Amino acid sequence: MPDGATETFDRTLVRLRRAAGLTQEQLAQRCGLSTRGVGNLERGQRHPRRVTVQLLADGLALPEDSRAELLAAARRGRRQPPGHPVPPPRPAPDLIGRTEEHALLDKHISGTGRPFLVFAGQTGIGKTRLLAEAATLAEARGTAVLSTACSRYGGEPYAPLSEAFARRVSEHPAGGGLAFLLPEQRTAEPAPARWLMFAEAARFLDTLARRRGVLVILDDLQWAGPDGLALLASLVQDVRPDRVRFLAAYRDTEIAAAEPLADTLLDLYRKGLLTQHSLAPLADDDATTLLHHSAGTEVGQSARDRVLRLAGGLPLFLVQLGHVLGRSGKPPAELPWGLAHAVRRQVGSLPERTAEVLTLLAVGQQRMDPDVLAAAAGLDPAELSEVLAPAHTARLLDENAEGVRLTHELVAEVVNADLPPSRRHVLHRRLAEALGGAAAAYHYTHAQDTERAAQTLRHAAEKASRQAAHDTAAQHLGALADLLDRTGSQAAVAEAAEAWADALAAAGRYDAALAAAERALLVYRKEGDEERQRLVIARIGYLHYQRGTPREGLARIAPTLTEDRPGGSAVRLRLARAANLYQSTRYRESVEVSTAAIVAAGSAGDEHGLAGGHLRRGLALRLLGRNEEALADLHTAAATAELCGDREIVVRALTGVAVLHHYRGELARADRQFARILRLAEELGDRELLSRSVCNVGASAIYVGRWGDARRRFSQALELAGHGRSPMCGAMALIGRGGLRSACGRYDAAADDLAQVIRLGQESDNADIICNASAQLAENDVRAGRPERGVRRLLPLLALRGERSWQMTDALPFLAEAQLAAGDPVAAGETAAEAVACTEHIDHILARTDAFRVQGLAFLRCGILSSAEESMAEARSLAERMASPYLLARVSAAHAELSDRLGDSVAAARERERAEELFTALRRDALAEE
Repeated sequence: MPDGATETFDRTLVRLRRAAGLTQEQLAQRCGLSTRGVGNLERGQRHPRRVTVQLLADGLALPEDSRAELLAAARRGRRQPPGHPVPPPRPAPDLIGRTEEHALLDKHISGTGRPFLVFAGQTGIGKTRLLAEAATLAEARGTAVLSTACSRYGGEPYAPLSEAFARRVSEHPAGGGLAFLLPEQRTAEPAPARWLMFAEAARFLDTLARRRGVLVILDDLQWAGPDGLALLASLVQDVRPDRVRFLAAYRDTEIAAAEPLADTLLDLYRKGLLTQHSLAPLADDDATTLLHHSAGTEVGQSARDRVLRLAGGLPLFLVQLGHVLGRSGKPPAELPWGLAHAVRRQVGSLPERTAEVLTLLAVGQQRMDPDVLAAAAGLDPAELSEVLAPAHTARLLDENAEGVRLTHELVAEVVNADLPPSRRHVLHRRLAEALGGAAAAYHYTHAQDTERAAQTLRHAAEKASRQAAHDTAAQHLGALADLLDRTGSQAAVAEAAEAWADALAAAGRYDAALAAAERALLVYRKEGDEERQRLVIARIGYLHYQRGTPREGLARIAPTLTEDRPGGSAVRLRLARAANLYQSTRYRESVEVSTAAIVAAGSAGDEHGLAGGHLRRGLALRLLGRNEEALADLHTAAATAELCGDREIVVRALTGVAVLHHYRGELARADRQFARILRLAEELGDRELLSRSVCNVGASAIYVGRWGDARRRFSQALELAGHGRSPMCGAMALIGRGGLRSACGRYDAAADDLAQVIRLGQESDNADIICNASAQLAENDVRAGRPERGVRRLLPLLALRGERSWQMTDALPFLAEAQLAAGDPVAAGETAAEAVACTEHIDHILARTDAFRVQGLAFLRCGILSSAEESMAEARSLAERMASPYLLARVSAAHAELSDRLGDSVAAARERERAEELFTALRRDALAEE
């Protein structure tokens, strides 16, 4: 028992209320007080008058000894003021054998250590009991508690945190972005960018925590969906760890190493944000103590040994069996050993209406909102509390602010096992009608109402897609395909599988998307639908393009292209082939195939096909240096796609236009375009598009002087492309980060990034990224004092001519600089001259600036000063026109060397100082948060 001589009034009130099985709201109603008033008393923010204590004692229906205890606590005065050391709380009397865990909780709630503490263990190990103890400890300290649990059968996309926020929004209004995370959101408006919604959630928590801190408690985390986990991970990283603490529990026996929860926990652990504690069964001494406490009396040796042997140290089993032993004096004779017998006896002794509600809870197998439960039971919500009272007395229910559930799944299993199928179907239907949303689909399915279940899953998937929760949408569509496969037509199965593949692709899960598309293809083959087969094969080919495996994509499409049939499939197949040819750096072939797709789409009146054809041809023409033709195609693609509502093609076409402006040296214009494109990509939520858009913003930021932003953007792009989802997007981000690390002097880290890109390029036969990464590696070699190695890297690429001229042009200034640093100014001058000519041909102003700079240095080393001055002047003119701090710093450093050679020490010092100031500011920005 708590120490009556020292326990403060607020703690005494919390303990007695919980023992009575009441929420703050219920106690307030019984006493005629406000919920806020009861909360203030439990937080120690108010001291009660004697009449208030008497009202509380009446509302709690306290016996005389407990009533006297509450009055004595009130007479002792207020809780200790802030600043007075708070003595360590003692474990609750039935929290036995968990001294280490209790100390861990106390330390965590006090704000010490990593912000996220996770308990892991098997069913019945005592995880939920520890979370309840944490809530008591936190409330005793005056900390606000947001407690919620995940549902086995899914639900809202960003559950369970969205439900916890919904309960607090009325008390602490938040920004508009948060509304799209909440369960009540039913608007047809597109959601804001997901990161904006997450940022709004973080601000909401920080605001809530400002005065007294917040503890967020999440139970049954093994059932959390990918989108809910993404929100959780974002909050753990973004909120103030001294004010907001996170606590969760999950069953480690129910997750595999590759599941989203495992990935999320590992990522947070690696970032130093998470502590995981695995719970072990109780030792025999502690188990014996808990058994005696639960029984309320001494237990005989024989019964005790048998219980300990069968319970295996699991606190839940010990408590349940202890209750049985306390009533009967002996354990049940049969396995699963009394639990089923005890449950049947307890449920059978309840009033009929109470047993009916418990049966609904058993069928539902999750914590349920009281209003939903009342609706399923056909009760007025006001009646529910009275109906459930006998179940509370029998300790069969666990009720808190989040809802009501049975004390343990074993109760549900016993009750379910006794239900005839027809009765179970009826109860499932009642639950489905009361629940609504994605959770209803499970119950409609078990009620054998396939049509309603399918309709519910479709609506849930559509809602998740509108909220950019593509992982959740994919879960619903996968469940829909499985449901229809068991009960529906095969055509409906194939359509669901295609939609599933699209959602998986939008989430960046290309392997799973390919499997879903192959499933649809198999159905269409059985049905003999050749046109749908060809359309799905085209989709499979495009998925290979997105996945970064163009060889497999071309091989998959090739057999289908032998027959040129009319219809939309011919256009889609050509577009998929053009995309894979482009990624294989076969640009001329991509132009030819794209042109054929445009002709076919025009004949068929296919606007989507026309937009796609102009997009593919424009992108290939750009890399062939045919810029004006490329711009015309890309603008046509964007306009056509806008008219037919294809936002993905709009984003890709506008990206191509912005990239051309970037390379032409229109840096400010391109930077604004990249920012707008990123907002469009965020609205779409497609991971591959979003990763590319973020990476482009980072690449632009390097040239306009925002190196800190560039570093963050490359990290964000890598996270979006992570876990092998989009290797080509990951390669782009690694090239950007590698170049930035090299410019900041982190040569080994840069080499690791760029070597990884080359491996990806070799695996996918992509000469484009191999060339780009090799050029960056060569510059890294020069900076690290290994120029000969840089020359050896790039000289073999000189053989790559023809349609690879754009990539080679990008690499030529890097090769010239490596040759110059290796002591061969003649070769460097020749390479730089070739780079100047090539960049003029394709209007590549960024590379042209570097080409003139290196050419000037080569002339300088050869003693041709007048030519050196001319080349340097060209480089400076271009750099100043673009207003790029990075290029100006490079050119100024080269000008300092020229001024030294001309004998103008003042000019040399001025140029050197300018270069150093620019480089120092850029590097400081890049390394500010590391």
